[in-house]
Amino acid sequence: MRINYFIPSPRFTNLICYPESFGHYADEPSHSENRTHGLSTYNWHIVRGGKGYIQVGETILELGQGTGFLCGPGVPQRYYADQDEPWDIRWVHFTAPGLSTLLQGRGEREAWVFSWEGADRLDRLWSDLLATGLHPLQEGEARLSAMLYEMLAEFIMYVDGSEERPQPGMRTKLMETAQWIRTHSHQPLTLEQMASQAEYSPSHFSRQFHGLFGKTPIEFLNECRILQSKSLLISTGWTVKKVAETVGFASSTYFIQRFRKNEGMTPEQFRELRGVHVK
Repeated sequence: MRINYFIPSPRFTNLICYPESFGHYADEPSHSENRTHGLSTYNWHIVRGGKGYIQVGETILELGQGTGFLCGPGVPQRYYADQDEPWDIRWVHFTAPGLSTLLQGRGEREAWVFSWEGADRLDRLWSDLLATGLHPLQEGEARLSAMLYEMLAEFIMYVDGSEERPQPGMRTKLMETAQWIRTHSHQPLTLEQMASQAEYSPSHFSRQFHGLFGKTPIEFLNECRILQSKSLLISTGWTVKKVAETVGFASSTYFIQRFRKNEGMTPEQFRELRGVHVK
């Protein structure tokens, strides 16, 4: 199976990224590419099954399910499917004039090989992009650009995670626990209670949680409370003390300190900025 979609060049030339073509290959043992001078676009592949090979410098690397590669414009490319277990790959060629900060030079000098195992949402986003292939103009240029950007952002955020990134099963458990924390953030939660919800020891839970979310469980809990407080500050005439108590802070003084650290202003200043005046 070889599915190829080619997209007309966008009329609006200032988009930060745009797909030039994309597709899906599976059960193709003869699939092979050898581009000495590369392409004028980025070339991004993910492997969903089977296996194949890519040359990086003088080394041939085997790629299996949950891996992939990114080649920047002009980078030599040589890759091919395994004859006995040909890979199942999804790919997109794209321009990205506005994504240097996001991509951080990845794939610019040689093929960048990565792991995306556990990033299930990325595959779903790729399915959404492939679904537009038959009628790309109906989606519109802005939509195609936004879809590609979401895929790239989701991908980079995943691979940029901590080296202690949780395994897929643990990641699901941590995501569920984070939602539980958000729902119960108005309660006086402790680290031990949150860890118990995830069925991990406090130290292991804290380390894995930080690896996934980039913040400690307590920082995440305070963030949930601050977000809820912002809604109450502009929708009610409650005192700062009552808002603090309602969202779960035991002390209005601590609430003000956390709010200032997160938002760069006090709760009263936040209200003034939003045009809310409490008598």
